[in-house]
Amino acid sequence: MGKTKILVVGSMNMDLFVEGANQIPKFGESTICGRYGYATGGKGANQAIAAALQGADVTMAGRLGDDDYGRSLKQEFEKTGVHTDYIVTDKETQTGLALMLVNEDGRYVSYSCLGANGNLCAEDVAAALDAEHFDMVIMQLEMPLETVYRTYELARERDIPVFLDAGPAMKIPLKRLQGLYILSPNEAETEALTGINPDTEVKAVEAARQLYEAARPEYVILKLGSRGALLYDGKETELIPCFKVKAIDSTAAGDTFGAALAIRLCKGDEMKQAIRFAHAAAGICVSRMGAQISIPNEGEVIEFLKKAGEEIG
Repeated sequence: MGKTKILVVGSMNMDLFVEGANQIPKFGESTICGRYGYATGGKGANQAIAAALQGADVTMAGRLGDDDYGRSLKQEFEKTGVHTDYIVTDKETQTGLALMLVNEDGRYVSYSCLGANGNLCAEDVAAALDAEHFDMVIMQLEMPLETVYRTYELARERDIPVFLDAGPAMKIPLKRLQGLYILSPNEAETEALTGINPDTEVKAVEAARQLYEAARPEYVILKLGSRGALLYDGKETELIPCFKVKAIDSTAAGDTFGAALAIRLCKGDEMKQAIRFAHAAAGICVSRMGAQISIPNEGEVIEFLKKAGEEIG
């Protein structure tokens, strides 16, 4: 059996991260922070690199500016083995940029400039889908909404399952996405989509049911931070706990979770076992600083699970 072939569609950014941002200033205020630095990121790029590190054959479809940031992102893909044939260099705008403010417990807020990501279109995606067969498409919402819809429709026409990591947080109509394989928002994204803050299990279950009714996916998987993940298949719900780790920076953890989950499912794992594997990958990620540099490879996740006494498929 060959490698799982994954198409990731979506955003690529240069991240400017600032540590020690323990207070978000009001207009006119300043706050003193700690260290800062630059790192390649973007939800799509994070997913692509995470999937490649989990052993998949990954192709990235998206847009970069004709600038140093764009060239840096391409170099990171090439180092990890992500195919870049369907990344368009957009001479009309800049590479996307995100400002990440990270506090002491690893949580963050982000200010994101779409840049070239805002020009990603269905024709860019179709070029990849017409050229190759993929086992799954992974996408997010850091691109034009019409491109999100058309990506799903193009994949559905080819009988390719689609995993939507529903970030960043926003309210969108889900009707054109009915039939997704997996719809997976985090807590803030769940609240944006449903109006329900899933801060209790009862409210999380209600939000999952609303999302299921709206999008009719095979699975809704709510990422609930340190509480784990809530799995709903239209009939039953189950809260699957995550691993306890010391969180340093949660940037890219959700992207790592989704990519690892997708790869394990393509490899034949049962859903609950795949979620535990994804929890382990995300747990390693949050215990490290940075976005793509914090993403573990498959061997690291397997070793983590062995130490935790977990069964590995």
